[in-house]
Amino acid sequence: MIWFLNRKELFVDSSSEAAAQVWTTLKENGIPYEMRTKQNTTTLGKNIHYSMGARFAGGGMGGSAFADNPQYVYTIYVRKKDYEKAVELCHLTNK
Repeated sequence: MIWFLNRKELFVDSSSEAAAQVWTTLKENGIPYEMRTKQNTTTLGKNIHYSMGARFAGGGMGGSAFADNPQYVYTIYVRKKDYEKAVELCHLTNK
């Protein structure tokens, strides 16, 4: 079981493809992991970007790329005892 006292952060990135490669490798090698996904934009920020996009699109149904494509940050944790093996298998650099 992974919980906050026995886990270590292995991976943080906004690329869903990179996160998928890491968790697939962990799963294939039987290493338990926990993944957290957080949206990288606040509601206020999304509204500001959307209103700016609508203004530049002639006031129509346009929107900005930021409002239409929310950005996410993927964080993957592993048990502390599995950390070194996970770094090696996933070809990541030690922190």
